[in-house]
Amino acid sequence: MKKNKEKLLILFIVIIILFLIYLMMPYLTINKLTIKYGTEFLSLYTENGFYEEIEYLKVLQYRDEKADMYYMDNDRLKKELSGLNNNYAAVLYIEENHSSASVFIFADVNGEWRLSSWHLIWSVSGTADGFIWPYYF
Repeated sequence: MKKNKEKLLILFIVIIILFLIYLMMPYLTINKLTIKYGTEFLSLYTENGFYEEIEYLKVLQYRDEKADMYYMDNDRLKKELSGLNNNYAAVLYIEENHSSASVFIFADVNGEWRLSSWHLIWSVSGTADGFIWPYYF
């Protein structure tokens, strides 16, 4: 009886570890993309005219390299991100003092990134209360 409990405990622990690895995969992919391409987008947050400073950015998609977004409650953004081709990049910007988070979608126009659209994900002012996974705050 004791051996069965030990086996069940080990199985449970393995399942939990696999689930945590599954949840962490997007974070690892996003960090890799950010390290690789983040410098290209360091100053492009000013293109929307609202952000003066940012805390940090995360590259969600760069051309054909992208992270799996497991959950996104904004259907319009989800549809737009899934339809992007190799001429686009998606970047999450966290505004200074963590006051908001927005996804900017950039198009490659003659070798330069130009803002195509942007979507406010969440804001402390209450103007947006969306959620995405992986989550950054």
